[in-house]
Amino acid sequence: MKPISVEDREKIIKYKANGESEKNIAKWLMIGSSTVYQILALHKKKTGSIQPKPYKGNNRKITSVQDTKIREVIKKTPDITINELITALDLKITESGLSKHLKKMGLTFQKRCAIQTINNEIELSKLETLGEKYKKS
Repeated sequence: MKPISVEDREKIIKYKANGESEKNIAKWLMIGSSTVYQILALHKKKTGSIQPKPYKGNNRKITSVQDTKIREVIKKTPDITINELITALDLKITESGLSKHLKKMGLTFQKRCAIQTINNEIELSKLETLGEKYKKS
């Protein structure tokens, strides 16, 4: 979620200095009252800063070394499944997490194409058998 702008933070401090309640400030700015309380508490600390805290993000589950290994394994065996890839490289990640990571790497699994090819072959064989029935009659 995007942090509250510095302008709104300054408004909160100004309104509170004028004696307004936190709930009224929250209503006027259309934000949660707990957000107003947090910004006021941040302002009362030693620094007095109202700047938003930097966003650090999550730690990577897969290292760059593992990225390289993933690419090598997929080059060698392009029909490997996500579960097989997890067990082959002993990765500490879920299936969905690895799937998202592979998309970020620009790699996708196209099992659907294989299924479509199989379905097309089945339909063609059905049409061929129907054609043979019509030729006989």
